[in-house]
Amino acid sequence: MVNKTPDRSVNPSAIKRARQSVQTRPWQLRMQSKGSQPISFSEQTVSSLTRILDLLPHLDGLTLKTEMGDVHVSRDFSVDATGAVDSHIATILTADPDINGIVFSGSGKRGEHVASRDDPHYLPAGKEFAIVRDALKAGLIDSSEAVRRTKAIYKKD
Repeated sequence: MVNKTPDRSVNPSAIKRARQSVQTRPWQLRMQSKGSQPISFSEQTVSSLTRILDLLPHLDGLTLKTEMGDVHVSRDFSVDATGAVDSHIATILTADPDINGIVFSGSGKRGEHVASRDDPHYLPAGKEFAIVRDALKAGLIDSSEAVRRTKAIYKKD
């Protein structure tokens, strides 16, 4: 006899909603030329470069070799992506009590970091960044002070 009871270990409606949600990427394409002349590319090239960075999220960037000089292509996170990620981490840890941590693999100089209920941040220095972000939003510091404090945190990291 075949068991027709659906497997409840994964919520199929949650997966369906996640697939249906249309979200825009939290970054835009940044192209910086090292040459003296401005370089423009076709819409197809820009679209393909964007898609490459979508498909290879671990890739920091790439360099285009042109007759006018090299062009570095990367992601420009002009929005507070780290704050949004931290918010999603907090949601996960609150919504599912069986999850008590999320491990983020190390990369480059940065070691592995575990986000937990006590430290629901993507970055090891996430608490410090959140303090600066909150102070800026509350008007306690101006943007130049926020930049200074953020740079100081990165220097420690």
